[in-house]
Amino acid sequence: MKTKGQGIAHAKIILIGEHAVVYGHPGIAIPFKPLTVRCTVTASAEDSLDAPFFKGLLYSIPESLGFLLVLIEDLKQTLNLPSLHLFIENTIPESAGLGSSAAISNAIVRAVYDFADIALSEKVLFEKTQLAEKVMHGSPSGIDALVTASEHPYYFIKGQEPTLLPISLPGFLIVANSMVKGLTKLAVKNIASLYLKNMAQGHLESIGLMSLLTKEAIEKKEIDDVARLMNQAHYHLQELTVSEPTVDKMVELALRQGALGAKLTGGGLGGCMIALCDNEAIADKVMLALKPIAHDHVWKMALQ
Repeated sequence: MKTKGQGIAHAKIILIGEHAVVYGHPGIAIPFKPLTVRCTVTASAEDSLDAPFFKGLLYSIPESLGFLLVLIEDLKQTLNLPSLHLFIENTIPESAGLGSSAAISNAIVRAVYDFADIALSEKVLFEKTQLAEKVMHGSPSGIDALVTASEHPYYFIKGQEPTLLPISLPGFLIVANSMVKGLTKLAVKNIASLYLKNMAQGHLESIGLMSLLTKEAIEKKEIDDVARLMNQAHYHLQELTVSEPTVDKMVELALRQGALGAKLTGGGLGGCMIALCDNEAIADKVMLALKPIAHDHVWKMALQ
C-alpha cells in the first residue's frame, strides 16, 4: 500500500437524446472536463469522509449517500484494506444532470486502487462505479459511469455496447446551472404517464432521430446542423413536460445572445442547460448574460 492514493473524474453532458434513450432510442454523451471530482485516500483508525456534502464517520452517513457506504465497503473487501479516510474536492453541482454521483464514485475507485497500489482496468472501474450507481439510481444505463471516467464522447443505445464518437467542432459548449434542483425521477414518471396515454411516442421518436442526425452532423463537422437539432430536441423535451421555466428562460437568452443552439441537458425539471456557440467571443457573451441567473455557475469547453 501507498501512504496516499488519488483519483480524479469529471462531469458528463448529454448532448442529445435524454429520456428517449429509456425507450430504446440513441443518445450522445460527452465528458465535460471543466468540472471535476478529486479524491484523496489515506489509512485511518475508522472509516471517515471529508467532503463538501458530508463530514464525519462513514457509519453515520445519511441514507441519501448510502451508495458511498456500499462502494467503500466493497472496495475494502475486494482489496483487503484497513479503515480509510477519504477527502473529496468536488466542483460538479448535485442534481444538475451532470453525473455527479458517478464522477464521485469513479474518483473514489481510482483513489482506493491507487492507495492499494493495484492496477485498475477500465472494466473494473466501470463495474465498481456501476455498483454504486445502482444503489443510487436503481437501474442506471451505465452511461454516467462510462463517460465520467472517459476522455471520449459516446453514441449509445440502451442494451447495446456504446461506440466512441470523436467530436471536433469549430465551437464552444456552454453549460449553465439553473440553480433549480433537477427532479429526474419525477420527469421519468411524467413521461411514462404520457407514454401510457400515447402522448409521448412521437416526441421520443423525434428525439431519437435527432440523435442519429446529430451523430452524422458531428462526423461531417457541421456545427450549424448540430445546433439546429439541439433546438428541435429542446422543443420536444418541453412538450414532454420535462423542461422548467428557468431553464427555458436561459435557453431563450442564450439564443438571443448569439448561440446557435441551446437546450435542456439531463433529467430535467431543473438542472442545467447547454448552448453551442461557433466562436469564443459569442461564447463569452452568452456566459456573461447567463451568469446572473446561474449565480456565476456557468462554464465553457472548446469542442475542437
